[in-house]
Amino acid sequence: MPSPVPRASRRFVLTGTGAAAGVLLVGAAAGCGQRQADMTGPAAVDPTEPAVDADSDLVETIGAQIAAALALAAATGAAFDQLRPLTRRLVAVHRFHLGELGRPDEGRHGTVKGSPATARARLLRSEETLQQRLVRAALDAESGALAQVFASMAAAIAQQRAVTG
Repeated sequence: MPSPVPRASRRFVLTGTGAAAGVLLVGAAAGCGQRQADMTGPAAVDPTEPAVDADSDLVETIGAQIAAALALAAATGAAFDQLRPLTRRLVAVHRFHLGELGRPDEGRHGTVKGSPATARARLLRSEETLQQRLVRAALDAESGALAQVFASMAAAIAQQRAVTG
């Protein structure tokens, strides 16, 4: 039986917290002597913040993939009445996601051929692929906020896939 992990003592935690607070106070005091004019130049930009357009290509790529998934879901629903309950939910999710990315629904919906079972399987594979791409995009995003949006979108698709069984 493995031995239990030792717990930190209250004294250790309080000492560590006090030391961290002291470091923060020293850092804050160092910046107090700066004039407001010094903070408006090029050095005022946070170097850890991504550039405004750092993720624009990623947003465009993901937006195009969501639009393609939307087109397939809409076409599948139009072709097979028995798949409409599934496709309505997916269409709604994809339209919402396009809106979040500031992309319009372009309204192009092709035709789907084959049996309902084949179309359903193709649609679910497409959704799985999109979910994986969204997860990858969340990892690749420079902006933390955009990463959260992509992760949320991936979770929404995962939830829809889980509901469909």
